[in-house]
Amino acid sequence: DALGDAGPVAASGLRSAGRISLFLALTGVLLPVAVAAYPLGAPAVRRIALIWFRGVARLASLRVKVNGAPLGQTGTLYVSNHVSYLDIPVLALLTDAAFVAKDDVRDWPLFGLCAKIYRTLFIRRDAREALGQRAEMADRLAAGDSLVLFPEGTSSDGIHVLPFKSALFAVADTAPGAEQPRVQPVSIAYTRYADGRPLDQGLRALYAWYGDMTLLPHLISVFGLRGAMVEVTFHAPVQARDFRGRKALAAHCHDKVSMGVTRAHWRRVYDIPMESGKLVEFRP
Repeated sequence: DALGDAGPVAASGLRSAGRISLFLALTGVLLPVAVAAYPLGAPAVRRIALIWFRGVARLASLRVKVNGAPLGQTGTLYVSNHVSYLDIPVLALLTDAAFVAKDDVRDWPLFGLCAKIYRTLFIRRDAREALGQRAEMADRLAAGDSLVLFPEGTSSDGIHVLPFKSALFAVADTAPGAEQPRVQPVSIAYTRYADGRPLDQGLRALYAWYGDMTLLPHLISVFGLRGAMVEVTFHAPVQARDFRGRKALAAHCHDKVSMGVTRAHWRRVYDIPMESGKLVEFRP
């Protein structure tokens, strides 16, 4: 698995150009259809969005290993670490959930519009607005929408899970007893390049998008690479009533998510027996 065994990893300009052309064509065809379907409600938009998400995953040559299963109940709060913008299509394909995103995503070219159409809930990292934002999340969950929350507040290098911000976990404690939303921790890890090398050390930045990286050059590079294995682990769901407060709930979720990420990256025998996991192929 040493980096020198198969030579350096480099994105192919030809492969990248072809896939970017396909990405733009796919987006150009589906975006107007999704806009037209928006008045028909979330299910109609989701059916169209899933075609787009699957296309993006195929163009990035992602192979997804799934451990466990999403709860699948309406009004579920999925709590995940955040590694890359690629988390969005991967998790959207596995869960029937909208996303909670920072407010500045709303203004991103193209992706901001797509996020709005996909009923993303935008929040500001401002303590003065936390109460209203929790209320909006609670309303969405009570109405039957499931949500994906990235409580790190930013993306990481994919190897380490950053501390979880606990403020929005209070949304899980807004309803009494059985009406409380289920909270399911989720681990996502980009573990191996297409040739089997682990995505650690100098290779982690191939798919992890963090720090001061710029979106467009990183996306162009991803489309020029040969692909990666992504491992997603759905841990046992819990409810807020099982914990002393939101901080304890956040700590529990952080422990589970961290454990899943560590297990994905450092297991000695990489392949999970098929009875323990499901392989989802998105390769072209």
